[in-house]
Amino acid sequence: MEKPQPIEFVGEWGVRGTDPGQLEDPVGPAMDSVGRVYVADRAAGLVEKFEASGVPLLSFESPAARTADSIAVDSGGAIYVTNSHTGAMQLFFPQGDPLRILRVAPQKGTDSPFVFSIDSDGRIYVPDPLRARVQVLSSSGSLLKVWRVLPDASEKAALPFAAVADRDAVYVGDAADGRILKFTLEGVQITGFKEPDSDDASRLLGFAVAARHLFALRGFPLRIEIWSLDGHREWVDTLGGRLSAIKSAAYLAGDEAGDFVVLDPEGSRVLHFRVRSDLP
Repeated sequence: MEKPQPIEFVGEWGVRGTDPGQLEDPVGPAMDSVGRVYVADRAAGLVEKFEASGVPLLSFESPAARTADSIAVDSGGAIYVTNSHTGAMQLFFPQGDPLRILRVAPQKGTDSPFVFSIDSDGRIYVPDPLRARVQVLSSSGSLLKVWRVLPDASEKAALPFAAVADRDAVYVGDAADGRILKFTLEGVQITGFKEPDSDDASRLLGFAVAARHLFALRGFPLRIEIWSLDGHREWVDTLGGRLSAIKSAAYLAGDEAGDFVVLDPEGSRVLHFRVRSDLP
């Protein structure tokens, strides 16, 4: 009997344009605990929030959206929009009112994706690829800790571009060699995830934790890898060829129920997937 696919395609949505509820030059995505999707649209200067099905819930205008390259949301619904090149992180209340601006290490001259996150206690995990480290900030912007990300076995300097917090761990993506490193919340490295069948791992574009698995997006050509949270690769999938039209960039985010979304900025669309509930 053929082994069932572990990922179910739920649907896709997105309308090109610069009006509220449309997507023209989106960056993100972020997902909250109940699966709502957040993007910043640089062309429209809007921060937008959608149901997982694509129904618009909130749009508000902000200059921060026009220069954004990353977005995140915390457990209370506050929205964080970041320009990594200048190191400016703008915080908004859940309904869009400005809250404060935080400063993180600027990433001038880098071209990797930039993915940061906030844990359930409000700590902010921010990658600093130029200095091979991760910054941990309080919700008010105070620097709590700095983690060094060590070189790989070949002594190639790390370029940590992503820091994704889960309930009891933080996963750090290394653009230098495609590694994903798992740390405790205190910054102690536990293990590392690396493609077992590639000497020069394809570019790691992003990853997300959804339910009991980690989903890594690599390209090009684009594919999704499913990993257990202890570092075992369980599946590689092109998602039915639905990612084949994406040629330059794509990013993903997941929620606690096991759903994840992939943003296709060129196509101004969001693809929604769900992990099978009977996966181990």
